[in-house]
Amino acid sequence: MRNTIFAALKFCSVFSLSSLGAMSALPVEQVQAACRGGKGIGVHRTVALNTSGGRRYGKSHGRAQDFLKHKEVVLTFDDGPVPNITPKVLHELDQHCAKATFFMVATMAKNNPSLARKVANKGHTIGIHSYSHKNLGQQSGANAVKDVNRSITAIEKAVGRDVAPFFRFPYLSENKSVNQHLNRLGYGVFAIDVDSLDYKFSNPTSMVNRVMGELNRKGKGIILMHDIQKVTARGLGQLLDRLNSEGYKIVHVRGRGGKDPQEPILVSSITEKQNKPKPTIVASNTNAESTTSWTIRKSISTPTKEAVKQKKRKNVRMLTNSKNPIRAKLKKRITIANAKPSKKTKKQKVASLTAQDIFKRNKKKALKQFNKNKLAFRAAIKGRISTN
Repeated sequence: MRNTIFAALKFCSVFSLSSLGAMSALPVEQVQAACRGGKGIGVHRTVALNTSGGRRYGKSHGRAQDFLKHKEVVLTFDDGPVPNITPKVLHELDQHCAKATFFMVATMAKNNPSLARKVANKGHTIGIHSYSHKNLGQQSGANAVKDVNRSITAIEKAVGRDVAPFFRFPYLSENKSVNQHLNRLGYGVFAIDVDSLDYKFSNPTSMVNRVMGELNRKGKGIILMHDIQKVTARGLGQLLDRLNSEGYKIVHVRGRGGKDPQEPILVSSITEKQNKPKPTIVASNTNAESTTSWTIRKSISTPTKEAVKQKKRKNVRMLTNSKNPIRAKLKKRITIANAKPSKKTKKQKVASLTAQDIFKRNKKKALKQFNKNKLAFRAAIKGRISTN
């Protein structure tokens, strides 16, 4: 009887693991119990962040929204995705049933679209980390805003779905124009609380000790790592074990307003979206609580040759119609433009001269007088010689 019960329990646990799919399908307690026999850290809770009004997260830059409780952490990875490292990071997160936020660089996502989609399909959150990791704080406002718009379009195309309205500046170097633009788009700006400095370490244990030391000092926070660093992939499992053993809990952040869907998207839907025209970001007030959300609207198609001809004919008819007020205005402008300028009097000409014009005129007069005197002097000398 005992063996029968044990076998039944074992079958149930295997069945639950095979039917997990997206981890959000089960309650947090069940997920943690199923993960590595209860040893995996799992996800303590999921928070849907309202990013409207230019909200900021992470205390490194101030004015941050504090949504974490004591001993709660958010895992974030920048600069990817890249082959050979990002997959190892995803594997370690899977092994510990943990979820993270990946701030992707658009060029990396474009070069590795299948890997970018893999990150999304595993239920992780994807944010924006610029187009090619330029220091936006050193760019002009117009160029930096253009970089952000290109990033959003490129990453969403690579992933095949809308991503979270989260943005993190490269080098954490902010740009005032970009902050204003992100505020209009309804994007939240992510800074950090704990910097792993993983790019400075070659030993995974040293990197883990650095993170845990900062966490123990601050008590909670958003952790910055990079899924382009080998040391991060090698040390992530150790870090997650340390977090679990020392009582820390992982919080998974999502975006509100349908920007980051909970349910996986079908492959056919991804293909269909990639074949659509290039999207344009526009505002639409679709929320019942009158909060601004941002949607994607199809670009206007290129007009046909016949439509262009019709528009030209319409303009000709409009300008040839004597009763049309626009025609009268245009005719008046043309008359003024073609009118000959009136001749100025000598006094008007002098009055309109600038200081530089007067200097040139006086210089010309002086040079003319000098040449005249020079010729007169030569003539006088020549007369005296001939007389003698």
